[in-house]
Amino acid sequence: MRAIEKAMRAELQSLPELVRSSALAQVAIELASRLDGEPADTAAVLLARELRMALNDLHQRAPEDLTDDVDRFLARIATPDSRDAAH
Repeated sequence: MRAIEKAMRAELQSLPELVRSSALAQVAIELASRLDGEPADTAAVLLARELRMALNDLHQRAPEDLTDDVDRFLARIATPDSRDAAH
């Protein structure tokens, strides 16, 4: 396994299993593998474009994680602690 395919597989690991095991994920791995094969410039551009589009689609299929630090922070400021309210 070479650099681009390895990076693609690592990227897929951040996605839910349902997305990782999809046919589109397998296509993305195949595209990455083909890019590792050092295709001609025109082919490399087309493969890279297709890989970018596949990866974007994969990320869109993954449900959003609403429990990250930014969301928790925004939720906290949207609902201030009652102890902070003026009396």
